[in-house]
Order: sequence, then structure tokens, then C-alpha cells
Amino acid sequence: MISKDQSIVTQVAAKIAAELIVKDTNTMSNIAEWLIAFDAVSEALNNAHGFNSDHGVEMLQQTFPNSTVEETVEAPKPTFVKAESPQPQSNAAIVVAGKQHGDLPNWLVTACKKAGVGRVWDNRDQAVGTKRPWFKQADAVEGQEPAAFWPPRGAN
Repeated sequence: MISKDQSIVTQVAAKIAAELIVKDTNTMSNIAEWLIAFDAVSEALNNAHGFNSDHGVEMLQQTFPNSTVEETVEAPKPTFVKAESPQPQSNAAIVVAGKQHGDLPNWLVTACKKAGVGRVWDNRDQAVGTKRPWFKQADAVEGQEPAAFWPPRGAN
């Protein structure tokens, strides 16, 4: 049994893991990415609070009894893009800074890759039905005008 404090830390780790992953239409891929993110975040938070770091693995095995949990997961090597580079890596995902309001549309991913944008603000909650852009670049270099993205005509 875990303490109330450990329960809160576990819930916070689950929430952070959900916010870290880039969601797509493949549910199993989303779950796998969440499990990896949850394991890393819960380990870091448990270590910071002095809790047993093996608890996350035990909880995952109890939650998903028919699955296997690998103790070691090789993290992907980070790729760095110079700030003045006009194009992100071809496999780079679009990251939403702040709150995300639903799934990201395919036209946005295409437009961001074309414009060399890796992070955007999601303004759909305030922009739909107005002249404001639905998405705005969040990783603009100082002195550079941030890119703005509106949906293509007929793609509401």
C-alpha cells in the first residue's frame, strides 16, 4: 500500500506524462509512449521525494497484468537544431506550448514542417470564428516575427 503523498506524486506523474507525449491516432502507440514517459517522470519525482523508485514498475504491472515491463528503456538520443536553421528535423513532432485544445490537425503539421516551426501556441479556444490565427509559433528566434497558422479554407 502506498501513502497519500506517494499517491499524489503518482497522480502528478501520470498527468505530466500525458502532457509530454505527442498524441496520434494509434492508441497503442499513445499508451506505449505514455508508459515510457510515466516511468521516467515517476522515477524522477519519487527520487526527489525519497520514495522507492521501484513502485512505478510494480504499479504498472498491477494495472496491466497481461503486459511485460522492461526495466531498462534506451532513451532516444536528442537531436539539436540550430536556432537559425530554417527546417526542423524531418521526423520532429510539433509540440504545443501551454494548453492544447484537441488533436492537432494534419494541415498544421504539414504547414509547420514547411515553415520550420517545432513549437506552437494553440489558440483555437479563442480564435475559432475570429480573424485570429488558430496556432502561433512559440519557438521564434528573438527579432523574428512568429509564424501564424490559420486552417485552410473549408477545413473547420
